[in-house]
Amino acid sequence: MQTRLGVRGQGIGAALMSRVREVARDEMGLEQLHLAARGGVGLEEFYGRLGWKEIGRWPGALRLASDDDRDEVLMMLSPL
Repeated sequence: MQTRLGVRGQGIGAALMSRVREVARDEMGLEQLHLAARGGVGLEEFYGRLGWKEIGRWPGALRLASDDDRDEVLMMLSPL
């Protein structure tokens, strides 16, 4: 999931992730969430501000173009 470039910085992504957290905790009874994000575009910082912690990284796992390999960043949110 991602927000459109033109509306970034307005809190939409943070609001969506807050709702994901609420549903996972309150409706599904989960205790933690995991996600994988593309490295090198600031997502680690975005999720970090929301309480997510990096728990691993697969260097060069994502090939976006022949000369553009990115890390796949594994993150966890716990407790919810």
